[in-house]
Amino acid sequence: METGKHILINRGIGETRMAIMQYGTVTDIRLFRDHNPSYVGAIYLGRITKLSPEMQAAFVDLGEGREGFLPLKNLPKTPGKKPKDLTTLLHEGQRIIVQVTADAPKGKLCKLTAKAELISTSLVLHPFRLGAFVSSRIKDPDRRATLKSFGEDIIPDDMGMTFRTDAENVDDDELKQIATEMISHWRHVTKNIKDRKCPSLLTQGPEPIEQILRDFSAADIDSIIIDQVGALKTAKNWSKIFAPDLSDKIESYTENTPLFDYYEISDDIELVTSPHISLNSGAWITIEGTEALTAIDVNMGSANVSKDAGKAVFAINREAAREIFRQIRLRGIGGLIVIDFIDMTDKGNVKSLLHFIDELMFDDPMPIQRGNISSFGLLELTRKSKHIPLDRLLLEKTEITKSVEASCLDLIRMAEGDAKNKPGLPVLIKVSKPQKKWLEDHSELFDDFLKKTGSTLTMEQL
Repeated sequence: METGKHILINRGIGETRMAIMQYGTVTDIRLFRDHNPSYVGAIYLGRITKLSPEMQAAFVDLGEGREGFLPLKNLPKTPGKKPKDLTTLLHEGQRIIVQVTADAPKGKLCKLTAKAELISTSLVLHPFRLGAFVSSRIKDPDRRATLKSFGEDIIPDDMGMTFRTDAENVDDDELKQIATEMISHWRHVTKNIKDRKCPSLLTQGPEPIEQILRDFSAADIDSIIIDQVGALKTAKNWSKIFAPDLSDKIESYTENTPLFDYYEISDDIELVTSPHISLNSGAWITIEGTEALTAIDVNMGSANVSKDAGKAVFAINREAAREIFRQIRLRGIGGLIVIDFIDMTDKGNVKSLLHFIDELMFDDPMPIQRGNISSFGLLELTRKSKHIPLDRLLLEKTEITKSVEASCLDLIRMAEGDAKNKPGLPVLIKVSKPQKKWLEDHSELFDDFLKKTGSTLTMEQL
């Protein structure tokens, strides 16, 4: 595992775990829970239950108690000028084909698009978009022109297709085979669509193995190692249709030691639960998530990498940036991310750090946009995320409660009111064990209470 890129899949009871190792380093970890499956990529025949002119969106019933949120900007393009009020294009009760683009956070709805796609490692089939397109990451102009011409020849008049980055090195005959299978699959799942039950799942459901292969497999994968026979069979069946080049790379894990323990991935999963990550230099970073954003702070700590202060700060920020972008991928962090780097006064160092960050962003499979580093050393990013972040699956947030100190002073304040209503009579307060300990450590408060109210204050532990 010290060389190449590998996908490791552990199919366990109640959960499927996936990790990607690249040159001995874990770059991605995902958890798929049987009782709370991910539906990203699933395509449904749904029914519109409500239209919202205010939000320019539709609410769509997906069946089995699930509902999705469809921004109407995600409707396929139609001839003519679109009206200002997109809700006029639809009506309540209408049947519509939609695809899940992001899982539902707790208390919210999953996100949908009406621009459904079928995805393989090298191709994307667009049933509701016309034309042949080529990934911008394919730079060779001759190959781009060849693929575009090839696509225009093989795709039907009522569909479109995008050649992904991996298509650059895939034989045209194999691309044609994959495209033919995908077109045939779409024709099959939408056959007699008017007579289909609504709402219902059409294709690309929540099977974790298929989701992993759709989202993470690529031509540069050296092996896909799976530790369960049924999951291995599912992977091979999927690859036959959508990625024939992967078939020979799918392997069975046969060692007695559990797969994730053998490759020491369990240690990385434990690290995800910690907000504090130490760096080799002696510096560290902290990661804290809120409802609105994820805040990441870089701390110099005891790091001593250079006698030159400017060089030292740049070196630590660069080291931190590498680990930050690794953690962002590992944890599946999305949305707004604010990074507080150590302040740099040298503009050249700031420019060099941003150039390095751009390289790290390019390696991330999810789209990322960044701003510039502000005068306060802050860098703002936005990162697209399809799945629920890993830390939300592993950690349970606890409710914020009053400190023991504050709660004890509240009890004394209420006791003062009781003493005023019953002058001279003793007042009893009931306390928890931590409160009792705090009040015993601050026994002078009982003397102050007697002096101020004329009543004695006693406590009883609950």
